[in-house]
Amino acid sequence: MKHTYFLALLFSAFTTVLHAQETLIDTVYISDIRLKDAEKSQKIIRISKDELLNNPVNLSEVLRFQTPFYIRENGRGMAASPSFRGTTAQQTAFLWNGIPVNSLFLGQADVNNIGLLNYDHIAVKPGGGSISYGSGAVGGSVHLNNSLSFNKGFNGDLFAEYGSFETLNSSVKLNYNTDKVSFQLNTAYTESENDYDVPALQYVNRNGKYRQQSFGLSSGYRFNTGDVLYFHSQMSDGLQYFPVFFEEDTKTKYITQGFRSLLHWDHQNQHFSNHLKLAFLEEQFRHFADIEKTESTGSGGQLFMVKNDASWTRIKNLVLILQTEFQHQKAEGFQSGKSNPKRNLGAAALVVKKQWGKSIYTEGAIRKDFIENMNSPLLFSFGSQIKAAPFYTIKLNISKNFRIPTFNDLYWEPGGNPDLKPEHSVQIELGNEFQYKNFTLEIVPYYLRVSDLIQWMPGNTIWTPFNTNEAESYGAEVYGNFFAKIGNHQLKLKSAYTYALSKDLETQKSLMYVPKHKFSGTASFMTKFGSIFIQGMFTGLTFTSTDENRRTALNPSTVINAGVQITLSPHLQLGIRANNIFNEVYQTSQHYPMPFRNFGISLRSQF
Repeated sequence: MKHTYFLALLFSAFTTVLHAQETLIDTVYISDIRLKDAEKSQKIIRISKDELLNNPVNLSEVLRFQTPFYIRENGRGMAASPSFRGTTAQQTAFLWNGIPVNSLFLGQADVNNIGLLNYDHIAVKPGGGSISYGSGAVGGSVHLNNSLSFNKGFNGDLFAEYGSFETLNSSVKLNYNTDKVSFQLNTAYTESENDYDVPALQYVNRNGKYRQQSFGLSSGYRFNTGDVLYFHSQMSDGLQYFPVFFEEDTKTKYITQGFRSLLHWDHQNQHFSNHLKLAFLEEQFRHFADIEKTESTGSGGQLFMVKNDASWTRIKNLVLILQTEFQHQKAEGFQSGKSNPKRNLGAAALVVKKQWGKSIYTEGAIRKDFIENMNSPLLFSFGSQIKAAPFYTIKLNISKNFRIPTFNDLYWEPGGNPDLKPEHSVQIELGNEFQYKNFTLEIVPYYLRVSDLIQWMPGNTIWTPFNTNEAESYGAEVYGNFFAKIGNHQLKLKSAYTYALSKDLETQKSLMYVPKHKFSGTASFMTKFGSIFIQGMFTGLTFTSTDENRRTALNPSTVINAGVQITLSPHLQLGIRANNIFNEVYQTSQHYPMPFRNFGISLRSQF
């Protein structure tokens, strides 16, 4: 089997590489500079590599259990789409080192085909972000980041887990760097037969297997303290089978392949900094209507992007930033109802930031996009942070954001509508952060309104997309964090609760797959002998239709996971993990239950 080789590779590395020279850690370079700038007026949820390994099966589980995101998933590891603050999957932006990776065809990212274990850390930013990230950053954004360090020597992180349903998750990350040069090699592989059953619902997950693998290479060269050139690349391919309800049903599958590359020059001096990015991304997919046959339909898309951020700080506590961007997009269809569309996009934004003494910070920005054969709205944002008291900070953010029609919306044959207008939205949020010693509480009420929604609707003979109704979403998010050191032990508590009301303003009915209540939390206790964590998620009643039909709604559910990691040596840990330990019957998508209690056992080496 394929995973035999990967296991042999990982475990031989565990036994042969256990020591590395300790040197002074130098600067860590992260490609997404705009994310750091957003933190002063908006909430940023950061997930470390250690926290990712609490849910190593896929990105869906990480976002579901560690953020306020609702992830609609057609069974464990299957096609998945996110919803945040009541918006759609197309209104959630996914960024790889600051570069958008949403599909040119669907406008969304298939969460479980993005991969998970290749990244150094993941960040989630609730709220609009089109000033920085353009189309699609309406409800929120997910940031998948790689980082490069200098002057740290040779180090690595090796991980392998085998679990229920013949599931393998593995990753290898190797780094070597000096004061001038940095290299990183990372690869990840996951596969599963995924043949679970849920007896309480008489459900068997037939034809549910999947496989996903990726390979990444990063390098950097530091010319001096102010000039760094670095490069990231990633190749991936995935295979998903689509579950069927009866053995005699025709079985289908989906194959994806992707390539990403990014060249980034970072220049900084006392009064001026410049961040230049050149990126090329390619995506391909093929759909097999019958896995026994070779015929398939598919599409391929390419994106070339140039982004530049130039910042001036000549005046004390005042920063001026000019952001410019150009994209060339093109696609090709294969027996898939699409022609071969192309389009060019450009954008320019002006950002002004001002620090008023020690307590008040403000920022304002405007952005204009220039899209071939399409008009786009003028975007704006305003943010502020006020240190009202030593224990209390206020964050305000107001913005206008947008989403342009996808290639499928415009050019699908038959049915595409070339006259579609971009969706646009206005959002406001008010963050209230309370901090006392090691405890932090954040309360973030928000309001969001989306106009010119793009929806596919039945016509006389075919389905066609139109700009239709308006929708609004409002509610609040509550985040709690606590950290304590007890002797040589550490206790960490993290939680997130969201209350969301989202409705179509014409029908006054709730939007689909937007639970009113959702809570997630993790408690971790760490000692020199290892660590233990307990993780919980509550999801309230979730409508699956546009008429608020309770008979087809998903019932409330509470799911508990737990895990323990035992330190076998200074560089080797054994992990045991149990998911859904109380056998809760729960679904995130109608008709597709998630599995009962399941397990994983892992080894991890850090050196």
